[in-house]
Order: sequence, then structure tokens, then C-alpha cells
Amino acid sequence: MKRALATLLLFGAATSAACAPNRGAAYEKAVGEARTAYGRGRYDVAAERWDEAARTAKVPRDGVYARYEAALARARAGDVARASAELKKLADENNAYSAPAAYKAADLTARKDPEAGRRELEAVALRYPDHAMAKVAFARVLRHTDEAGPTAALAYLDTIGPKVAGKALEEDVLYQRARRLAEAGQTIPARDAFLAIADRWPYPHGAYFDDSLFRASELEEKLARPREAIAHLERLLSFREMSVTIGSYERPRYIPAILRVAKLHEETLNDRAAARAAYHRLYREFKTSTLRDDALWHEAELWQKDGDQSTACDRLSTLTSDFPDSRYVPCAVAKCPSIKRPPSSKSPTTCRPYLTREPTPDGPTR
Repeated sequence: MKRALATLLLFGAATSAACAPNRGAAYEKAVGEARTAYGRGRYDVAAERWDEAARTAKVPRDGVYARYEAALARARAGDVARASAELKKLADENNAYSAPAAYKAADLTARKDPEAGRRELEAVALRYPDHAMAKVAFARVLRHTDEAGPTAALAYLDTIGPKVAGKALEEDVLYQRARRLAEAGQTIPARDAFLAIADRWPYPHGAYFDDSLFRASELEEKLARPREAIAHLERLLSFREMSVTIGSYERPRYIPAILRVAKLHEETLNDRAAARAAYHRLYREFKTSTLRDDALWHEAELWQKDGDQSTACDRLSTLTSDFPDSRYVPCAVAKCPSIKRPPSSKSPTTCRPYLTREPTPDGPTR
């Protein structure tokens, strides 16, 4: 098996080498010299060497890349006017670096004339709505517009939205519009906007699928609709995948989502059984979470509140066994005489009072 794998890797390396383009010794030499000069802060020399690389490039894309880097080096050297002109020329040629070049040119303009730079950045977003640089340019324009307040931001978003309809940037525009609606207190329109985004750009293609559902659930809670809030969170969690090899499919909203499911069941719906189930899901399914011991502790508390001390102690026994260094270990030992402190435990020697104190109406007492 190892021999076969080694053979496959060697074959792959040989194939890659055979397929690699011949960039030419002169080009490679000029690129190396340009990068060395740039790293040493000799930006004018770097620009000259990038110019040489562009002249000697055998691959057209390499020539464009070298011209782009030459312009950036020239800007660092202080020749902003020439750098800007070269970047704008690249942008007009419709090549692989057109969008980055247009963005960099707009950035240079913004440094000396913020308002003119803002207009150029907006033009970049509209000119290249399917390019990643459009998102960066759009975000900068929106930050500037936000300074005038949510009403101005919404007006701008409503203006730019139709101009990027059907393009990659539209998803960003509509998501930011939904956020501004929420910030402006337009709860129902904001909720509907977030749900529309989740429906139109579902997992795994939607960049804001999780965020939209999570924010929609928060708005449902504001509208006193906890069951609908839970439904959105469960929809978010339903797409969770398990990794059987290296890595993890965990996404940032998963743990907050399952925690909110538990809290909504417990604190809003007064459904302790459903809350316990949600806490146990966090412990059982989210193996990389640092909150698994917290989940077991809260589940045990709910079992105890319902008068089932045996199951509560069973959960605390699992906590002590699986997480011997948890801050909850001394509390588990104090609550259940059958539980013994693990000999190698590095947890506190005594139970911290705040862990067993009942929460106040304004939140947990610390």
C-alpha cells in the first residue's frame, strides 16, 4: 500500500512538472530580483525588475501579473500618479488582473480624495459584480454610507441592488440590507429579508445561509415567536455534516444555535425536557466544542429541578469522567456522594459558589 502510494505521488509530481509552463530563465530571474528588492524596501528597484519580468514573460498571464506588481511597487516608491495610470490601463484591458487593478487604483485615489475614491470604489463594485474584489469595494463604500445613518445606508442599498441583480454581489447587498432593516427597528421586514436570502441561496452555496437563519431566529424571538425561532435554528443545524477523516465541518453558528435552542426551550417555553435534549445533543454531537462540560452541567441541573437526582448524578458522573479538569468537577462531587474526584484532576479543589447560585431576574449572578 505504501509503495503504491509513493508511486502515485511520484507520478503526480512528474506529471505536474511536465505540464508546468516554461516561463523562461530571464523572467524567473527578474521576478526573483524584484521580490528581493521589494522585501528590502527598495521599491523603485523592484518596479524596474517587475518591468523587466513583464518584457521577458513567455506566458501572457505572467506578463500581466508582472505589470500589476510593478505598479504596486511604484506606488510604494511614491510615484502614485504613474502607478495609478498603469493600474487603470490594466483594468481597461479586461484581463485576469483587471478587477484587482481597478480596486488598487481606486484605493490610491481614496488616499488623496476620499469622495472621489468612494465613487471609484462603487464603480469597481458595479463593473466587476462577480469578482471577489467587488465585495471588498462594496464593503468600503457601505461603511462610508453607514456614517450617515441607517436610512442613508438603506437608500444606497436599494439603489445598488437592482444594478447587481443576478450577480454574485447581489447576495452581499441583500444581506447587508436585511441587517440595516433590523438595525432600523423594522423587525418583520428584516426577518422576511433574512429568510428570503436563506431560501434563495441555501446551503452549501449560500455565503450567508447560517447567518441569515440565525438572525431571523433572533428577530422571531423579538416578535414573541419562540417556536418559529427554534425552527430556523434547527433548519440551520440540519445541514451539519460529520467528518470521518481529518478536519471538521463545524461552522461558527452551530454552537450558538444549539445553545439558543436549549435556552429558548428552557427559559421561554418552559419545556425542560426539550431543553435537556438540546443540551445533551451539544455534548453528544459536537465533539470539538469547549462547552460540552457546560452542556452536561446544565442538563444535570434541569434533571435535578424535575426531581430526578439519579439521572442528574449520572450526567455529572459522565462530566467528571470525560472532563476531569472541568471547573464543574468539585461541584459534581459535592452534589453527588457517589462521584469521586479523578486522581489526576486539575480542576479547582472547591466548588465555586457562582456555579450553583440561582440566576437573578436580570441574568446569572456572578
